[in-house]
Amino acid sequence: MKEIKLVFKWRNDNHISQFMKNKHFSFKEHLHFIKNLKKDQSKKYFLVFQNKESIGVIDFININAISCEFGLYARPNLKGKGQILMDEIKKYAFEILKVQTLKAEVLKDNHKALRLYQKNHFIINDENAKSYYMILQNPKYKLQ
Repeated sequence: MKEIKLVFKWRNDNHISQFMKNKHFSFKEHLHFIKNLKKDQSKKYFLVFQNKESIGVIDFININAISCEFGLYARPNLKGKGQILMDEIKKYAFEILKVQTLKAEVLKDNHKALRLYQKNHFIINDENAKSYYMILQNPKYKLQ
């Protein structure tokens, strides 16, 4: 329960929620979401640790044999952990899920995320007024 409360607190922090589709939610909604995750194989959420300290959350949604979408956020007020979270995302998506394509939706005003994704060779595949849609091909499945 400690981790559930911790993630709830992080997720509702303004520094994190400003870049989410669903800005804020109640603890009851959070518990309901976690309960439903256990039944849904198309979504996976992980609390990431470094040296026994929780540093962030990574998630995978719309998981299928070819692709999945991901999200991430670091613990509020913790700097410099984005690359560690990104490394875990790529490792899990490409080595465990074995997807060909990793996808992300990035709000255009989320400059830190955009820089992190571009640094990791994601390319903008599409966009709308608010978001970029980015992809990264699994090196094992690079297009010829």
